[in-house]
Amino acid sequence: MSDWDRLRVVLALHRGGTLSAAARALGVDHTTIARRLEGFERDLGAPLFERGPEGFAATSLGAAVLAAAERMEGEVIGLLRRLDGAAGGGLTGSVRLTTTPTLAAALFAPALGTLLRAHPGLRLDLVGDDRRLDLSRREADLAVRLSRPDLPGLVARRLGAIAFACYAAASDPRSFEAQSFLAYEDPSGSASLQHYLAALALPARTTLRSNTMTALLAAARAGLGCAVLPCIAAEGDPALRRLPAPRAMPVLPLWLLYHEDLRRSPRVRATVAFVDEVVTAGRAALVPAGFPFDPA
Repeated sequence: MSDWDRLRVVLALHRGGTLSAAARALGVDHTTIARRLEGFERDLGAPLFERGPEGFAATSLGAAVLAAAERMEGEVIGLLRRLDGAAGGGLTGSVRLTTTPTLAAALFAPALGTLLRAHPGLRLDLVGDDRRLDLSRREADLAVRLSRPDLPGLVARRLGAIAFACYAAASDPRSFEAQSFLAYEDPSGSASLQHYLAALALPARTTLRSNTMTALLAAARAGLGCAVLPCIAAEGDPALRRLPAPRAMPVLPLWLLYHEDLRRSPRVRATVAFVDEVVTAGRAALVPAGFPFDPA
């Protein structure tokens, strides 16, 4: 039990469900995961997981070990956050910023040169992911999201807004009423977006569902139907045309999130300033002039 590597294996297996997923999370091969687990269970004299077609499920002993491992992990991560958030130290090291794939590509990536030239010792990990990475577990240091989580310990500040509209291929002559729909479906996504899609796209007219805006953008360009897309990615795209909808979707707020323990970190403060500048400079693309557009 004193071997932290073994406990990390237990946590990774519980969270990933398979040897391969645990191996990816820990940066080792799956045989290493299997060997460490087998050694741990042999020393304990009892299994920690039941192996089944759905993956690894914790036994009662495994659940007790997991609870202890999660408490230990939380203490270690909390200590590292507090050390990282100390005012001392320079602008060197890495900061992990997560946001949606669309915002990562269209808003932040083109502006990174300014930040990195101003702080050559800083390394930014830009993670475009629709999943809500856990800021408390240091899966990311900062997040720019379309919804505000109600979690203790997080600093949440509204940055601005982002607009969405309906788009189809420029070569697709069908009217809004004649279109088939390409729907965004992500359980962790914005409730406002889901409600708007449900009101517009009748199930009988929905021909494709995807959990990524990137896939819907590509499908709309290919003429497969109409998708509700972020204006920053679709407005002005020569392969797309905006379709007036019966009613416009309200703009969604953009939230900046980070753990309060990192408030004084020089790296985090520099990245927060960068995010503020980029969002301010991109307001005209995030919410185009004339929005909300005229309804059909």
